[in-house]
This record gives sequence, structure tokens and C-alpha cells, in this order.
Amino acid sequence: MKEFFNRHPGRIAIVVTMGSLLLHLALSLGTGLAPDEAYYWTWSLSPQGGYFDHPPLIAWIIRGCTDLFGNNIFAIRFFPLISTIMLAFMLYWAGKTLLRDRWAGLWSVVIINVTILFSAGGFLMTPDTPEVVLYFWTALAFYRGITENRKGTILFSGLLFGLGLLAKYPMILLLPEIGLYLLLLPQRRKWIYSPVVLLSVGIAFLVFLPDVLWNKNHGWASYLFQWHHGMGLHQSPPWQTVPDYLGGQLLMLTPGIFLMVLAAGWRGFSRWVSGKISDPEFYLWLISYPVLFFFGYSALHGKVEANWAVEGYLGAFVILGALIPRWLEATDRLRKFVLFSVGLGCFMVGLVSVQALVPVIPLNPQRDPTGRLHGYRMLDREIREVVASLPSGDRPAGWISDGYTNTGELKFLEYGRTPVYQVHPVRHFRTTEITANEAQGLLGKPVLLVQNGPHGHFFEELGGKWGEPVYLKTLEIPRRGALSSLPILEVDLYLIPSFKNPFGAGKSAS
Repeated sequence: MKEFFNRHPGRIAIVVTMGSLLLHLALSLGTGLAPDEAYYWTWSLSPQGGYFDHPPLIAWIIRGCTDLFGNNIFAIRFFPLISTIMLAFMLYWAGKTLLRDRWAGLWSVVIINVTILFSAGGFLMTPDTPEVVLYFWTALAFYRGITENRKGTILFSGLLFGLGLLAKYPMILLLPEIGLYLLLLPQRRKWIYSPVVLLSVGIAFLVFLPDVLWNKNHGWASYLFQWHHGMGLHQSPPWQTVPDYLGGQLLMLTPGIFLMVLAAGWRGFSRWVSGKISDPEFYLWLISYPVLFFFGYSALHGKVEANWAVEGYLGAFVILGALIPRWLEATDRLRKFVLFSVGLGCFMVGLVSVQALVPVIPLNPQRDPTGRLHGYRMLDREIREVVASLPSGDRPAGWISDGYTNTGELKFLEYGRTPVYQVHPVRHFRTTEITANEAQGLLGKPVLLVQNGPHGHFFEELGGKWGEPVYLKTLEIPRRGALSSLPILEVDLYLIPSFKNPFGAGKSAS
């Protein structure tokens, strides 16, 4: 066994990846859709060139997978499962080929699979999932293109870059990072104005053009929203937001691994200053740590979510992977720290995964983040029981709700059975919002109103313009298997006996 471990890092990387893939598959099938996943699924029902919250690639991928496998959770989460294999392959390839160190490849595969951040990304379908894959793939393809003078590979990296922009806007950060690499290394400067590099940028823009056109036709809504969401919204003093950003990274990576990533980054910077850093190591450093610095700077101005800097860790993991074998042989204290950090990461991933499947930790269900993956199937079942108890003449022809969260989840669960729409949204252009034609189709019919409870005031905000609601019942949904009976979902049900169309026939929703 020891001989196998010493001689076959690639095979061990495969074993680690397959183990993670099985874990992600269990999580994918053993949990319900997160609210955002259900919302992104609603996008796929009406493929467009862009959407209010994000670019369109996630909707296109979900649509392709659901066309192939049907409208089910496995189809929606198929790409995250594949991304587990793709990222592992690229990390191992980067260590083996760029740093000429198979152990760097193996350890980078180990590290990515013992972090909560990437473990969650291995089964949850969010815009981060395709963006992270395309970010690293673009970076590796471009580097291989310029170092091996492969013009076709450089053009292919432009295609990948455009697709990455269609996944999530922070993909744009890769452009100045690569530009900085070309500028700082004299032997690479000839590529800055190379026709093939400029053509690859043009290809990227053409691929991204559908999102630009969508935004042009919708008042640049997505760009403005993301700018304010990232830089202007959630304003808080830096002494709150910066520790929050760092705390999020410590939690998502676990403290030991985050500290090792920082140590590897500092070592790389020192080697660059002293002129000792190798070309590929410098490139990997540049496509990683500036992202972490950028979002650290953003944290000075507002809240930064823990997942926003996710693409900044891929190159860092390869650099760290090359250092770990040296640290294991350096001092006994350092060896113990490395092994403890990796072991703690593995333990935390396992613990969070088990909690997501079965609530073994007696947390308050309302504060347990894994609770967001449960409850909606039971809620849908109980709503249908209430509906079935109504007189036949009062059975609703459709359901309306007060937010994209409830709407997306119930729309997915009721797909092909009962239409579900969002009304009176805070932000327009959401795919869950009812249209004038859909409202006209419900005119005069009974409709069920589902609002967040208990005893919420959303029905009062409607002011009767959708019809006069009659209170039916408040549903409280506990998490199955939890020791606490506290509900994870609470909704009020109202019946609108005769639905009104406030838009008027033929008018658009606004």
C-alpha cells in the first residue's frame, strides 16, 4: 500500500475524486433544491440572452440537462457533478504539466475536495459552478497557447472566456490578470498586441453579445443590479465587513487550509520580488491572489458573500499542492499542522454533508443553513391537501406567491400540474413574475395566495387589486428528523375566489 501511495499520485487523485463524486451524488439526490436553484430552473423555462440577476449560461445548461434527463433534481444538478471531475482533472494537469510535479496535482485535488466551499459547489447548481470551471479552463488554455505557440488553443481560450462571462460577470477579472502577466514578463509582452490574442478577445465579445443585447433592451438592468449588489448595496462599516469576509473564507475553507493558502501566496510574492519565481508559478499566482485581494478591497465598501472569491483559489491550490510535500518533510510541528488542517477539512466536509442529509447536530432548524435544502416538498404536499379539502367550485386554477423563493420552489414541484406565479415583485424582469396574459387567463377564477407567514401582511400590500383574499390556514413545516419541532417554513394560505387582472387585457406587467 505504501509503495502504491509513493508511486501512483495520479491514481490516488482518481480515487479521491470518485469518492467526492459519490458524496456529491448522495447530496444531490438526498436533498431538495435550494431556493436559488429552483429560481434558476424557472429561467430555463424561457431561455433568453440574459436575466435580471445573472447572465444566461446557467439557464441554458439547465435547459439542456432537463431536455436530456427530464425536469428533476438530478438533471438540474448534473453539471455540478460533472464539474467535480473537470476541476480535479484540470488541477492535476496543472500540477503535473505546468509545475512538473505530480504531487502538486494530487495535493491540489485533495485540498479542493476537503473544503466546504467547493464541496457545496460539487452538487448545488449556481452560476459559480460553470464560471469556476470556465475560469480555470480559460486560464490554462491561454497559458498553453502562448507557451507552446498554439494559435488554435489561444482562440479556443477566447471562446471559453466568452462562455465564462455568460456564466458570471466576475469572470472579467481574468482579463486584467492575464494582461498583467503579459506586461510584467518581458518574454511575454509580444503577445499583448498579437493578432491572435486580439482575435480571441473579439471571439469572447461575440460569445458574450447576447447578454449585452438583453441588457440594452432592458435598461442595463442586470449590470446595474450587480454593480450595486457588489459595490453599493449592503453598506456597512469596514470593521464589520472585512472581518465578515475573512470569517467567511475561514469557514468555507476551514482555518488551517485558508492559512496555508495565504502562506503560499506570501511565499509566491516574495519569490517574485526576489526574482526566483518560475514562469508557471507566477501565472498561477496572478490568476488567483488578485481575485482574493479584489474582494477584500470590496469588503471595505460593503458586504462580500463568502462564495464571491471562489475562482481565486484554483491556482492557489496548485501552488499550495507543490508546497505541501516540502512542509511534510520540514519540521514535525509543520507536518502535524498540515495533516491536522487537511484532516479537519475532511471532517468538516463530512459533518456538513451528513447534516445536510440527516440533522444529526441539534441545531435550531431555523438557523441551520442546510435546512434550506428541505421542507418544500412537504409544504407542497400540505398545500395540495388544503386545496383538496375545498369545495370543487373553489379549487384554485393557479397559485400566486409573494416572492421568487416560494414561487420557484412551488413552480418546480407543481410543474405540469398547477401554474404558480409571483405577484407584486420588488424587482421586475424576474422570470417568476406573472405576465398580463397569464393574469388574463386566471381572470374570474379562484386562485390560491401563498405568502410568507405566520400572519404576514403581504395580502394587505396587494390592496385588493388582484381580488379579495379569504384566509384559509397557516402551515408550519418542521424539518424531518430534526430534534426540534421549530418550523423551517411558515406560510399563510388565502383563497381569492375571483381573480382580477390589474394590468388590463393586452397590457404588459410592470
